[in-house]
Amino acid sequence: MFNVDDNLLAAAGYDVEKLSEEKKEQYRREMTDELNRRASEQLLARLSKEEALEFEDVNSNPDRTRRWLAEFHGDYASRQDYQAIRELFETDEDAMSFYASALWMRYAVPDYGKIMQEVMNEYVEELADMRRAVNEQLGIA
Repeated sequence: MFNVDDNLLAAAGYDVEKLSEEKKEQYRREMTDELNRRASEQLLARLSKEEALEFEDVNSNPDRTRRWLAEFHGDYASRQDYQAIRELFETDEDAMSFYASALWMRYAVPDYGKIMQEVMNEYVEELADMRRAVNEQLGIA
């Protein structure tokens, strides 16, 4: 759900110029996992049990994902937003699952975009504050 790039790493306080590609990839994964966990918590709290079950089915069942996309977004594969997402994933199945989940959530939770932005802003601010506090304690602020 989130695109953690060098700019976001820098905003969180990392000196990306000094990080190896392996370290950057590790931090991207860790940040993405945490952002997804936080966003899921907030979004799922806004769903009924039935909606949560439907979301889980669209998200985790490849056949259901394909059917949902075909029914509601039959042209998804030719859309620019999907093509950009496809480049981020190793398989079509993973890209479709991500894309369908994000679209589904946008329909189910009207303030989806706002929630996602707030989650990211809060998390990045927390990371930057932690790094500043550590640097101050170490006397390298």
